[in-house]
Amino acid sequence: MKSILKILLGITTLFIWLISPAFASPNQAPPQRGTTPNLQWVEEVFIDYSHAGPGPHPTTESDNFKLTQGGIKWFSDSTVEYQITGTEDTSGGNTAIENAESTIDGFVTTRVFARDDVTPSSNPCGGVNTVQWAAIDGAGGALATASVCRNVVTKAIGGFVITIDTAETWSTTGTPTAFDVENALVHEWLHVGGLDHTNAPQDGCLTSYRLASLGETQKRTLGLGDKLGMDELYDTGDTSSGPGCGS
Repeated sequence: MKSILKILLGITTLFIWLISPAFASPNQAPPQRGTTPNLQWVEEVFIDYSHAGPGPHPTTESDNFKLTQGGIKWFSDSTVEYQITGTEDTSGGNTAIENAESTIDGFVTTRVFARDDVTPSSNPCGGVNTVQWAAIDGAGGALATASVCRNVVTKAIGGFVITIDTAETWSTTGTPTAFDVENALVHEWLHVGGLDHTNAPQDGCLTSYRLASLGETQKRTLGLGDKLGMDELYDTGDTSSGPGCGS
């Protein structure tokens, strides 16, 4: 009987050793807990074009909006400084950039944006936050681009680069033979804020609409859908109508 008990005790001890590494050796480290994935930053690039011909002319503002990657946004933190580089393509162009930034600043409730050409904030995707006048692809192609640095784990926006194509004809007065800087730049700043393009013909009055027109100034301010999108991201409380359609 004692022999049988010894055998059973040995089998039980072996079983415990097999299913629990902690019993295998008193000096063995306990199993590691799961760790948070490394934060990864990637660029979301938007390329914005002009109409090849007359654009859509809806008579009422759309309430459509599209969030980039399901809802990336700026988290609460310090001021976001950016620099403006290159030679402005039209008189007052840099002021128009700052005016556009000020418009979006009113909707990104978690941060404040500020121009600082000396010590701009770093961009996690490389370099610093920048709005630049530079060549892209020649006249008649892309008007501007926005490269938004986003965290794939947290969905935080961490930086940006906006490029304005110097090959295009620019103005700050809404002249019908040039593209309005502020009109185009509010669109680019919307990308920086977290909105994607709207694409349907009924969205043609929205600042987030994918195409721009010569002489257009309406998109200096946000339309209804644009405001609804920013409210979704930043709880702005502003879900009022925009300027309507027509300019």
